Amino acid sequence: MKRFYVTTLALFIIATIGSSQTAKVTRSYSYPVDDTVLAGLKSIRGVAYDPNPEKNGKPEIAATNYYDLGHVNVFTPVGTDSLELVWTSPRVGKNGGGSTPRYVIFGDLDNDGKKEIIYQSQGNGIYIFEWDGVPGSHNYGTAPSQVITTPDLLDATGYVEYMEVTDVDGDGQNELLVAYNANGTSNDAYYIISAVGNWSTNDPGFSSFNVEYTGKRSDLVNYGLDGSPYAMISANLDGTGNKEILLHGWNHKDVTIMTVPSPNTYQLANTANGKQNIMLGGDDDDVALFGGMAYDIDKDGRDEIYLPTYPAVPAHHGGLVHMISYNQGQDLSQIDSTNVTTLDLSSVAGRQSIFGYGYGDIDGNGKPNLYFSTSLGANIISLEYEGGDKRDTSNWKASVLYAGDSTAYTAMTIRDSAGSIDTVSRKSNPAFVSKFYGHNTDIDGDHHEDIILPYQALNDSIAITKATWNSSSSHYDTTKYNVLNPNRSCLRVLTGSATTTGVRAKDLTLVTPNDYKLDQNYPNPFNPSTKISFTLPLNKQITLAVYDILGREVRTLINNEGYSKGIHSVVWDGKNDQGSAVASGTYIYRLKFGNFEKSKKMLLLK
Repeated sequence: MKRFYVTTLALFIIATIGSSQTAKVTRSYSYPVDDTVLAGLKSIRGVAYDPNPEKNGKPEIAATNYYDLGHVNVFTPVGTDSLELVWTSPRVGKNGGGSTPRYVIFGDLDNDGKKEIIYQSQGNGIYIFEWDGVPGSHNYGTAPSQVITTPDLLDATGYVEYMEVTDVDGDGQNELLVAYNANGTSNDAYYIISAVGNWSTNDPGFSSFNVEYTGKRSDLVNYGLDGSPYAMISANLDGTGNKEILLHGWNHKDVTIMTVPSPNTYQLANTANGKQNIMLGGDDDDVALFGGMAYDIDKDGRDEIYLPTYPAVPAHHGGLVHMISYNQGQDLSQIDSTNVTTLDLSSVAGRQSIFGYGYGDIDGNGKPNLYFSTSLGANIISLEYEGGDKRDTSNWKASVLYAGDSTAYTAMTIRDSAGSIDTVSRKSNPAFVSKFYGHNTDIDGDHHEDIILPYQALNDSIAITKATWNSSSSHYDTTKYNVLNPNRSCLRVLTGSATTTGVRAKDLTLVTPNDYKLDQNYPNPFNPSTKISFTLPLNKQITLAVYDILGREVRTLINNEGYSKGIHSVVWDGKNDQGSAVASGTYIYRLKFGNFEKSKKMLLLK
């Protein structure tokens, strides 16, 4: 089990580096990666959340993981102080790792009532893993249920930063909205895709896909969308009928509105009066880096769309969020400056990039908040709506909800004069919160709102420079080395305080398969019996069985029984399930816990 605030995640070998004066060699240290899950979570691009995906009253958190060619990990809360890893996607076939998968969502694209884990992987398409329908199984399969590879989603270096699954056209069937940034502009496009038929866990069956809309970058020049596709955000902007779709591209933070008058019918804005799009970045090539969100802040029945800014020139547009909204009866076939309100967060965030987005009332004062993220000093910003006209910027109050951990460092310089340390300087880690999740969320059922924070650019180690006075040479001997960062947190949770006067960072325990221990049997070799011991980090349904070297089950010692947290042991008497003594040879004993297992070999000698 690992605490978020003391996670140690990566392998670092301290380099042998000499000073410019009297060189001194440091010995090498190594820090083995004993938990591949934690090793992969060292820089989380995004998380997703579903309050009850398996219809058993338990929420789940999905997190991207770049380790070993790329995975998605799914966690579920255990009590109010722990998260347990319950499923890991298989390694992708090619081009994984590095910076993919970038984005993960829960959805039900085939409309069969069973939730799916959906993410895109470079060169492989969009993966869909469907839950097996057994409450509490946490089983999304060992292979994709389906993979979307058409029309152009197999581009080797293309990626997706934002997706949605929603019934956008009101036909009773969900659609996938995806802006695809391909390798080369010819395949850049906006897609709306629906399922044909159903799939099941590990099995596509006879299902396929229907591409309901394709908007090629080259065909959208008149809408200003001749930059990289970045987001398709659905919102009910007029409060009636089907949702509308905002298309956003990385070209001066360009946006346009698409209406959906009927099923499978998607209509771009009217170009007759030149109001078919608006460049929110003006002359600067800004973008809403991770997309944006739709939310009805004033409960007037009409959604707004909020787009944070990743500025090309921070001094120009750093710290800005654009709100897109429409008045009752306003023409949805056009967009202009009357539809845009600029919310300035620079008073608390400075002129820097604004990333993620969420909403809720974490301080419990009855006033709705929008949440945005950025780097250290303003990791999570609250933009509270005070009431009145939402387009009046004086009705919004910006504040830092969570500054971040200032004790996480990237570098430290220690000066030691005559055996006494007289100077220590530190460089704080400027890590930022990326695609976080906070939508009136309560992950552990304690009736306090939570915000789930994934971090990017947090260093695993601290670079140490130590200067020690050498009296014999009258110079400082300088050594440089790395130590593991004890405050390296890949994932944090903010929670509303019990007094509703603020928030606090919640220190949760992360339980991974590495925390389940299966000991070597004793004695080994053995005859006629041996003891098998194991340790559970929490109360768990487990199975313990013995197999021969060919993988055939010989004896079930524990059959899906509940065991309490702690150390346990069972004795195998060398007999099979029929009560007959087995032959001498090598056997395998396997502990199964949820979707994971551990095994060891043992030798029976007669």
